[in-house]
Amino acid sequence: MRLLAALLAAFAALAAGSAQARVIVSFYSVPGSVLTGRSVHAFVTLKGTLDADGRAVDENYGFSALTWNPAGFFRPVPQTMLIEKPDYIRRAHYHFRVPVTDAAYHRIVQEVQLWWHDPGHLWDIDERNCVTFVGVVAQMSGLQADFPPKIMRKPRAYLDHLATLNPQVDRSAK
Repeated sequence: MRLLAALLAAFAALAAGSAQARVIVSFYSVPGSVLTGRSVHAFVTLKGTLDADGRAVDENYGFSALTWNPAGFFRPVPQTMLIEKPDYIRRAHYHFRVPVTDAAYHRIVQEVQLWWHDPGHLWDIDERNCVTFVGVVAQMSGLQADFPPKIMRKPRAYLDHLATLNPQVDRSAK
């Protein structure tokens, strides 16, 4: 009987291990640069393997205005999702990462599509920008997130703030 209980416990431990999330959401910020023509930015990467079907995941998303013009400082403007090249990601400032379940991954991807294509999700410098987007992804990843107005235009400060709110995140080098 003890042997059976030990075998069942070992099987349960193995089953729990295989159910662990294997998709990792990582959070990044980039300082603006006159040389590159890019403004400050925040984005996420999703990497790993889905438990359900073994499909490899290697994606990244950053919410942005479709084009840069002064109108964006005064009113909402059309939006897009920036998909960054590997070199841009390597040069970005990594903040933290968190594992997510398959279900959370699918909800995040669905939210990305909504922000990307829904005309109700226009880019707004103070209400719906890259910082807001990564905050929503953080919430969908099971993290605490708030949106303090004083740092909503400051990707690095905001992601540092989220890391402070969520001491359980992995801040080790990527």
